[in-house]
Amino acid sequence: MSLHEIRDGLLETAVTWDAFEKRIRSALYTEATLGANKSVVDIGEGNGFASRCGLITCDWVEDAEGDNLPKRVVLKIPSALPFLKLNNALPKGHRMIESEEGWEAMGDKLRGVHNTEVATYDFFEDFEGLALPKKYYGKPFGTIDKIGGEICLEYMENARMMNFHEKHSVESVKQIARALGKIQACSLKKEPSAPALLKDFVDEFSKNATLESYSGMFKSILLVDFSPKTAELMGKIGAILPDYFKSTLMSTLHKEMGVRPVLVNGDLRTENVLINKDNGDLAALIDWQCTHLGVGVEDLHRISLFALSTEDRRSSTGMLVEEMYKGMVNNLDGAEPPYSLEKLLFLSDLLFPHCALYFAGGAIAFNLRLKDNANEEEKERRKVKLEKVIGALEDIIEVHEKNIEVLIFHTTLS
Repeated sequence: MSLHEIRDGLLETAVTWDAFEKRIRSALYTEATLGANKSVVDIGEGNGFASRCGLITCDWVEDAEGDNLPKRVVLKIPSALPFLKLNNALPKGHRMIESEEGWEAMGDKLRGVHNTEVATYDFFEDFEGLALPKKYYGKPFGTIDKIGGEICLEYMENARMMNFHEKHSVESVKQIARALGKIQACSLKKEPSAPALLKDFVDEFSKNATLESYSGMFKSILLVDFSPKTAELMGKIGAILPDYFKSTLMSTLHKEMGVRPVLVNGDLRTENVLINKDNGDLAALIDWQCTHLGVGVEDLHRISLFALSTEDRRSSTGMLVEEMYKGMVNNLDGAEPPYSLEKLLFLSDLLFPHCALYFAGGAIAFNLRLKDNANEEEKERRKVKLEKVIGALEDIIEVHEKNIEVLIFHTTLS
C-alpha cells in the first residue's frame, strides 16, 4: 500500500484507465466512452515531487450533440515516485529518506495533502469567477484505500506556468494579488469546516526536521556564491535561524493577533501559477495541497519572492498588499473585513521573514544547483534565481530587526 512503488496503472500509479473512465463519465453524466486513441502524457516531470500529473486526451466515442465534453483533462495522482527519483540521485548517507519507515511516513503526508486539495476544490465549488481550474471529480484517500487517490481538473488551454527563472512584471503579480483577495473573501462569506482544511499544515511538515538539517539547507548557498559579502550575509542568517526553526507563525498568527483567518494556498510559487501564453494574463492558481487557515499576505509574499526581481519586489510590496486587500473587500458582499489595510501591512511585516526563509531554503536546496555540463542559458537562469534569493536573505535580516524594534515598542507601551 505504498506510494513509492511502481504500479501498472497510469503513469506507474495504481489508477487504471478503467477506473478513470468510470469516474470521469460519472462526473460528466455522459454515456460516451473513451476511444482507442485515448492517451496520457506526464506533464509534471521536474515541477513537483508529490504527485504524477497527466494530461489525458479522452478521444470520446458516441459523444452526443450538446454534451460539450472536454477533449483533454488533467489527472493528478499522489505519488512518491518523483521524490524517489530525486532521492536516489543523491549518494548514500546524504539521502533525505533512507528507510522504509521514512517512505511510509512520507506516504502518509502525501495522502494528507491530497485530501486537503480535494477538500479545497470542494469548498470553492460554491463560488464563481475564481482563478481556479474547474474540478471534474476528486477521490480522497480513505482509512482503507491507501493508494487510489486522484483529482481530475480542467486543462487550461493556451496557458503555461510562470517560471522562477523569469523576471515577471509587477502588473502580472498585481493580477494575482487581486485574484487572491477574491479567493480570500470566499472563506469569510462561508466558514471552512472540512477537517482537512483546519489542520496546522506548517506544524505537520516541520515535525521531523532538525535544526542541523534546516541550517544546512541555507549554508549550501556558499557552494554557489562564495563571495565575502554572501558569506557575511549567511553568518547573519545563521544567527537568527534558531528563532524561526519550527515556527508555525504562518498558521497561527491570526490566532495570536485575534483576527479572522482566510484560506491560504500555502505553496504559491511561480510553477503553481498558470498564465496566458499570448499576453501573460493570469489563467489559474493551481496546486492547493498546502491549503490552511492563515493571513492571506502569506501567498502574496511567496509569489512575489518567486516572480519578481528584488528591485521590483521591494518597490511594489505595499501597493500589492493594498491591491490584494481591495480585491478581498470588494468581494465580501457585506461581510465584515477581518482587519484594516493598516493592520494587514503590520501583519505583512511580521510574516515576511517566515515566508522568505521558507522560499530561500527551498530555492537553495532544489533550484540553484547546476549540472556539470550546464549551458549558458542554464547559467543565466540560475543567475536570475540567485539574485532573487540573495535579495530575500538581505530583506529577512532587515525586516527581522525592524520587527524586533516594533514589538519592543508595543511591549513598552502595554
